Amino acid sequence: MRDFLTSLAPKLGIDRAVLYALLTRGWRAFAGLISILLIAKFLTPEIQGYFYTFQSLVALQVFAELGLLLVVVNVTSHEWSKLQLNDAGQIVGDPIALSRLVSFGRKLASWYAAAAAVFVLLVAPGGAGFLAQKGIAEEWLAPWLLTVLFQGALLWMAPFQALLEGCNQVVAIQRFQFWQGVLANLILWICLASGAGLWSVAALVGAQAMSSAYYLWVVQRPFFLPFRHPPTGPRINWKFEVWPMQWRLAVQGVVNYLIYSLYTPVIFHYYGAVEAGRFGMTWQVFSSLQLFGLAWVQTRVPRFGMLIARRDFADLDVLWRRTMLLAIGVFALGMGAFLVFLLMLSHFELELGQRFLSAEIAWLLLPTGILAMWVQCAASYWRAHKEEPLGFSAAIPGLFNGALVWWWGSSYGAKGAIASYLIMLGVMSGPLALYLKHKVTRDYRAVLIDVDKHKDTQYGYN
Repeated sequence: MRDFLTSLAPKLGIDRAVLYALLTRGWRAFAGLISILLIAKFLTPEIQGYFYTFQSLVALQVFAELGLLLVVVNVTSHEWSKLQLNDAGQIVGDPIALSRLVSFGRKLASWYAAAAAVFVLLVAPGGAGFLAQKGIAEEWLAPWLLTVLFQGALLWMAPFQALLEGCNQVVAIQRFQFWQGVLANLILWICLASGAGLWSVAALVGAQAMSSAYYLWVVQRPFFLPFRHPPTGPRINWKFEVWPMQWRLAVQGVVNYLIYSLYTPVIFHYYGAVEAGRFGMTWQVFSSLQLFGLAWVQTRVPRFGMLIARRDFADLDVLWRRTMLLAIGVFALGMGAFLVFLLMLSHFELELGQRFLSAEIAWLLLPTGILAMWVQCAASYWRAHKEEPLGFSAAIPGLFNGALVWWWGSSYGAKGAIASYLIMLGVMSGPLALYLKHKVTRDYRAVLIDVDKHKDTQYGYN
């Protein structure tokens, strides 16, 4: 049996990085189920609505980070093609690439410190004002403020994990995220079972923040030693190498909030906390299944960048295609099983079924998720080329989706909100992603070939 699994793993694209990513997503799926049961048992339907609305509101951090995390992974992966770690865990290799990497990391620290401060100062009072429209007996203000503070700390530390991931330390990052998830969920469960209510959200985010700080500044201390001092050589030119991709991703980050995180607040506003809780719990399962499927894609991004840097486009295309099919297939199987689960809850009239959307509404998430997975896989492909062809045009699908979600969500509830997302993906984002993938492949590779020919001629190789 062990030999069979060993031979099967490569065919499924499972290496150590994917294994840890799958363990992380698998744990999230299992932990999500336990959390759902505990939320249903220890929180009232109304408090459940606040629980998930908290999570949707802290997602407003995209307005502060301005799309930089994805840039970090892709930019650093190109520098890392000339670097490596020694036995002590320190960076060694080409001094020019190291200098550029250090300059980038130090700039990230300053950028995200400012972003975290802006996030806390704006979202804490703004979210409090939004939540105050639905009064509840339980005190929610103090847990909300503490949650935002911890989320701000996580936001500041986020680029350092992305830097490690871009430097092909994917196995280490995925292993850490697995154990971090275990710790954070155990703390969440203890808090829920002890009657902590909405303080459980703050405890969850706090555990994530403190474990991230320990991992980055203690476990990964040797890796970050060079970043303590200014670089002595060439630096990353932010204006020409980062900003062209970042501002486009910043637009998309803002747009993505309208696409992924607007639903629960809209339902909360028009239909109250109870209905928002039902939508939020169902959306949590949907999002977890997407993350589980995208484990194959996320762990391949540094590899994509390294293959591009080496001009190995044939292997890149084969690897991306196989990864994309695996990711979508895994999501589809998981979502199908979840719909069967909802039908069983309804058939046996179990009380837990009242905490989810009905299967008659939730089935819309299956085609929606498949299209969304395709778009994200295509985006990972072109971003590995350090290209972001979507500029302000990215705002069109997002604004369309946001307006439609608000309109149909206010009129038809959860069914209208999900249908809005499905229509936007089918008529706008899906076809656009297909076009842009082919465009980046054709145009970017032509530029690379011309640059390589110019270098060969300049240095007398031909």
